[in-house]
Amino acid sequence: MLDSKGLLLFDYDGTLVDGSIGIHEISETTIEALQTARKRGYLTILASGRSISMVEPVKYLFDGFITTNGAYARIKGTEYENRTVDTDVLRRFNSFLEGKDDLIYADYETQDFSYCSKVGSAIYERIMEYFGLDRSKFGQWEDQYDIGFNKMTVMYEDPEVYAELEALFCEELEMIHHPTEDYAEIMPKGCTKGSALEAILQKSGYPRENVYAFGDSENDYTMLKAAGHATIMGKHSEIVEEVADFVTKNVEEEGIAYALKHWGIIS
Repeated sequence: MLDSKGLLLFDYDGTLVDGSIGIHEISETTIEALQTARKRGYLTILASGRSISMVEPVKYLFDGFITTNGAYARIKGTEYENRTVDTDVLRRFNSFLEGKDDLIYADYETQDFSYCSKVGSAIYERIMEYFGLDRSKFGQWEDQYDIGFNKMTVMYEDPEVYAELEALFCEELEMIHHPTEDYAEIMPKGCTKGSALEAILQKSGYPRENVYAFGDSENDYTMLKAAGHATIMGKHSEIVEEVADFVTKNVEEEGIAYALKHWGIIS
């Protein structure tokens, strides 16, 4: 069994940071709150759509990772999940993208590095800026089919092109669409943050009632539902209200520290 008072699962975008208002770094107050929780015997888990390579500067704050929306999970060196996109599906996915560089962009993500359909395109620059990403962790896609990819992210200029992509692959891939931000996250079928948490609980025997999850959007829904205690940020997607036990403050209002105090994890 995992040895801790509790597992604390934190979404990244919209929960620890908020790129929509230009907050790309975790605040000092939140960092102090996470470190205090660890000192008090809790394990901190980053539960993000991002891969580990996309959060390199803050890796030290976490004892484990549920990343690429549940396709990968690891806690204190033990791997609980590592699912990758089928190669045949990936080849057909790439065939669809051919000749559409100005309309739709994709990157292909491992935990260490990501490959992009078109480095330097206008959409590439937009996604780098929006998420505050480190360009050194991204390279040009050149048919690296021998690498196992946990996830793809697409950003588009033309909603009709994305709709066509979704129609073609929704039966074979798990697709989370963020229409207000013109992007989608795409994983092996059945991969969610909730499925990764269930794998951890099943394989470790850890009690669900000691799991605290913090999130804000659609891709957090399954994780929040599976956790013993679910906290959503003040700014959140309507759907997560269905599974919330507590609504905390916004990122810019130090919502995570406020929530950890609410649960008695820190004082």
